[in-house]
Amino acid sequence: MNRKTKSNLVSARSVASGVWCALCALALAPPVLASSGCPAAAAIIYYFFSPVCHQMPERTFALMGMPLAVCHRCCGIYLGLFLGSLMKNRWMHHSPVTRRGWVLAATIPLALDALLPYTGLWANTILSRFITGLWFGIPTASLLVRGIEEFLNEAPWQRFALGGSPFRKATYE
Repeated sequence: MNRKTKSNLVSARSVASGVWCALCALALAPPVLASSGCPAAAAIIYYFFSPVCHQMPERTFALMGMPLAVCHRCCGIYLGLFLGSLMKNRWMHHSPVTRRGWVLAATIPLALDALLPYTGLWANTILSRFITGLWFGIPTASLLVRGIEEFLNEAPWQRFALGGSPFRKATYE
């Protein structure tokens, strides 16, 4: 790995971990804001997360007697995305088949935990929802960091910065 590629990996990891850390902090913020006398700010954050999470109070961790902005599973996913973006999982990226395998290995437990209660074969719990979300988030973050790194390495502005045309494929030495 050359120096520029390594730099892009560090940049990708930094960007991804910063974004996921901010989302984790936002998910924790509403109870703190509401108890600090800022209920309008808390309501805005609840509204921000409402398109991606059902926010059912009985399926949400509570802090200071109030629910977080996301449910158990989403909390696990966001925490997993943050933790996974900090990890170096090179063994996950050996081939497209390996990457697909990790996506399946991360998705199947989450999907089963979400769908099996409808069949009566399984009753999910706080722990199962959180753990399957965490299990999904960690490898997914590693794949996202790798995707961001590849984007930074192959982006059109890289060719333009090297004096080439952004519209035709450049060859690198």
